[in-house]
This record gives sequence, structure tokens and C-alpha cells, in this order.
Amino acid sequence: MKKLLLVLVFLLPVLTFAQSPYRFVFITDMHLQPERNAPQGFQKAIDKINELNPDFVLTGGDNIMDALGVDKDRMNLQFNLLDSMLKFFKMPVYTTMGNHDVFGIYPKSGIEQTDPEYGKVVYENKFAKRYYSFDHKGVHYLILDGISINEEKRKYYGRVDSEQMEWIKSDLSGVDKKTPIVVSIHIPLMTVFGQIIQSATTANDSSYVIANGKEVIELFKDYNLKLVLQGHLHFYEEISLYGATFVTVGALSGKWWQGPNMDIEEGFLLVDFDGKNFSYEYIDYGWNP
Repeated sequence: MKKLLLVLVFLLPVLTFAQSPYRFVFITDMHLQPERNAPQGFQKAIDKINELNPDFVLTGGDNIMDALGVDKDRMNLQFNLLDSMLKFFKMPVYTTMGNHDVFGIYPKSGIEQTDPEYGKVVYENKFAKRYYSFDHKGVHYLILDGISINEEKRKYYGRVDSEQMEWIKSDLSGVDKKTPIVVSIHIPLMTVFGQIIQSATTANDSSYVIANGKEVIELFKDYNLKLVLQGHLHFYEEISLYGATFVTVGALSGKWWQGPNMDIEEGFLLVDFDGKNFSYEYIDYGWNP
């Protein structure tokens, strides 16, 4: 009798690095508030997103109208409204913090800097840590906090702090160099906004761009950074550099729920990943104030 030779082929190492096609949505600058029919507009966007059925939603900051210069009652009203409306999404929502999500920085708020809810505390307690990462179907996501505070002048500016810079290095050390990476940050790491709205030789102010954006981008130079998603400017632009695409996405609220901003309609970004590359489309969800 002939002997049969059984050969087992293990495919697990190959499958471990497989990347599955999927889609997600990036929404930014919702500026949610009870006024200006903002809840109705946000619900219209939610309904459209649920219809598109992405794997998840990622927000880009300025989730509420403003916490910088208001009292606790107004701050809580807006954050509670946001919390209640995020539940209408039929998929997970990952939030990014914006400058308007930081509480009591402006003196007109009447909030003391010693107040236990001052700054980023309320946002972090209700929604997410100011910076974190997660993985989805072979892609690594970093959610960054680009809001720094000048405590003496009581104003915000764009900068990724030193603690977070060290965290980025540590986080990336556990990521395979071939893994696609997506970054979400509110104030852009890179923009030509100043040059577009003023003149070709205008320098971007740190209220428009992350002051140490160059140093942040350099942390990713040996990694497969594919996409950086940005907000803050209520402006739409695309910049390609070193194999990565930086997209500043138009505001979901347009001109703070009063119509388009600089002719950019209220909208969001639908992002598709085919297992290798990202493609995206800006979606006007049909809101009219």
C-alpha cells in the first residue's frame, strides 16, 4: 500500500497583515448648539451618514458651538446636546477635540483657572481622551490634540505639546512600518489658508496652523502615513506631500449654521479604503439654513 504524505500549509502569517476594504466618514466643525436649527441640520447629516453605512464616524473637533467663553450652564447645555445626538449614529463615533471644545479659557466665561472643570476636563470626561489611537481592519489611527493654551494671555494656539510628541513616538514604535496610518487633528498640520485668503507671501498664524507641525510630520517619516484629516478653517483643501495627503475638510455647519462658508457648502468627507489606497469624496448633505 502506498503511503500518503499530508502537507499542511499555514496561511496565518499572511492573513495577519491582510487589509480589508471599508469606508468611514470624517465630520468636522459641527458647532452644535440649540439655536440656528443646528440640531435639525446635524440630524439631516446623521441620516445621510447612516444611509451611507460607513464602518465608523470620526469627528474633527469643534463638536459644539463654543465652550471657550461661556459659563457652566451654557457649556453643559451644548455638551449634553452633543452627547444625546451622537447616539443617533448607527455606527461607532470617535471624536477629536477642537479649540471650541475647551472650557473657560476666555476671561469672559467668568471661569477661574483653578476651577476643576477648566480646560479639557469636561470634554475628556464626556467623550474621549485628548489624544489616543486605535486600529481598524489593518489601518492605524492617531487622534491628536493640537490645542495649546497660553495661560497668561488666556488664549489658545495651535501646537502639539511635548508630552504628546513623546506619546506619538511610543505609539508608532509598536506599529509595523508598512501599516497605513491616518491622523485626525483639528487645527491643520499643514495649510495654505493664509496664502489663499490674504496673499501669496502671508505667513500662517498659529491660530490657523500647528506651530510645530513640521516636527510632528517628521515623526512619521519612516512610517506609512497616508492621510491627515484636518478641520478648524471651515475651508476645503488638499495637499500632497511625501506620499501622504493632507485634507482640510469643510465644516458640517458651514458658516456656523448660517449658510455656506467661502462658497463651501455644509458637508462631510466620505473616505473609502480599498485595502491599499484611500479615496474620498466631499458630500454636500443638502442642508439649507
